Amino acid sequence: MASSDTTKIDALVIGAGISGLAAIKSMRDAGFDVLAVERTGDVGGLWHYKEKAYGVMKFTYINVSKHNYCFSDYPMPSELPDYVHNEDMQAYIRSYVQHFELHSHIHFLTQVNSVQKKDGVYEVVTEAVEEDSQGVITPTGKTRVYECKYLAICTGHHAKPRMPSFPGLDTFKGKAYHSVDYNDAVYNDIIEKKVVVIGVGNSAIDVACNAASVGRCKPVVLSTRSGTWVAPNYIAGYPIDHYACRLFMMLPWRVATYIVESVFCAMQGNPKKWKLNPKMHAMQTQPTVSPTVIHHIQRKEIKVVPNVQKIDGNRVVFEDGSSAEADHLILCTGYKVDLPYLPKEMKDGIIDENNNDIKLYKGVFGPDEDHTLAFIGFIQPASGGLTAMSEIQARWWAELCKGSVKLPPKPDMKESVSKELALSQSRWFKSERHTIQRDPLVYCDEIATFFGARPEFRKHPGLAWRLLLGCGGNYQYRLQGPNQWHHAEENVKKVPVTEMMLYGFVFSVGLLLWLAYCFVYFIMDHVLVDED
Repeated sequence: MASSDTTKIDALVIGAGISGLAAIKSMRDAGFDVLAVERTGDVGGLWHYKEKAYGVMKFTYINVSKHNYCFSDYPMPSELPDYVHNEDMQAYIRSYVQHFELHSHIHFLTQVNSVQKKDGVYEVVTEAVEEDSQGVITPTGKTRVYECKYLAICTGHHAKPRMPSFPGLDTFKGKAYHSVDYNDAVYNDIIEKKVVVIGVGNSAIDVACNAASVGRCKPVVLSTRSGTWVAPNYIAGYPIDHYACRLFMMLPWRVATYIVESVFCAMQGNPKKWKLNPKMHAMQTQPTVSPTVIHHIQRKEIKVVPNVQKIDGNRVVFEDGSSAEADHLILCTGYKVDLPYLPKEMKDGIIDENNNDIKLYKGVFGPDEDHTLAFIGFIQPASGGLTAMSEIQARWWAELCKGSVKLPPKPDMKESVSKELALSQSRWFKSERHTIQRDPLVYCDEIATFFGARPEFRKHPGLAWRLLLGCGGNYQYRLQGPNQWHHAEENVKKVPVTEMMLYGFVFSVGLLLWLAYCFVYFIMDHVLVDED
């Protein structure tokens, strides 16, 4: 291996996806000299599409509306649709980098090999790599060392494909591969082939619908272990994530669950009708968002079956005794956290890579570490996008590094981690997918409170009803606090408030006033009768 150069810097960010870019900008805004190392030759992380690169599929659209997936001080162009294609998403990310002049802060084609902490300084050993036109990465052997006081790991939790261990999988005579290697029906040569898709998350549904429509694979067999609730992209003409507002979050869990399940059933039909058979309530999971899967199921283009029992040659046998022949077995079975460059002493007590379990204070800091090491973006939004959550984490980290706010004592952090773990286990369906899941609005409000960025109704009375009844978009976290944005208010006003929430609120207030009037009238009537 070639000799190493050494670069000394205030802060180093690993990864230049959405989370990494938020960390770069936040630390630069706080006055730090910051660099990022990125393994590929472009920004965007998973949104950086190449045929053999680790990222989105060729046909992927975001399933979160643009107001909830943009950076808080850089809206997506108004001409883009609510749900944008991955090419538009990548173009938007590049324009964000150009607008804020972040490109000079990123060292591309640089992979991290190891991280050590010595005398309060992080020593990060990297290696230069080459990337071909299809996204294949090749190490060159040329190393470089970065020394920094502050380190942010922003590579996310979609790092390593989770491969199932079905009996007989190794005997399968067709092609078996993870969804990370699926581009589209043409590239993967599945046109009119027999296809079995394992899983029922957003990626699995996207693959199954693409195979059914473009691939003309009829029927595509969709195997699910736990079932799912399918949510439409729109409800009453508004993106579904626009209904995640503060008023709704105030409702008792059972009431909110009843409302959500009733709406889903009214819009899509009972999931049992389509054999999706969810083993959890709708508010215990991240619903699968799809405008088309129900249509494919009712047209018999997708057939839903239970979990795989075993595989025998080209035949896949399911737990209900049914079976299907397959030429392609596409495993949409999720991902593991993978941080091979971190030493064991840093990972112990924080990350269980086998169970996808990450024990961090507020999803960012190890309870035995200090604020100098941050994990940005290692969290799963229950609804809405990751951008707001990663950005609020990055801004909090920057304020901690600047010294304007402080973390609580380590015993308090450990106690908080234990309580949040217990709450998460009771709140969400037990699976690897839900170990790090949070409600974005509730989470962002909590983190923003730590450094003064949570929008306060009394400071913004003209926006109060929008912030209560609408999602507010990511711009709301630039209304106040450090690095507030003078265009935040006008952009919050551009995020529509749904009629369902507005009229529902007016009806509820009217009903409460009427009940109060009836109660007072009843009391006064009886008091007057008793006095007579």
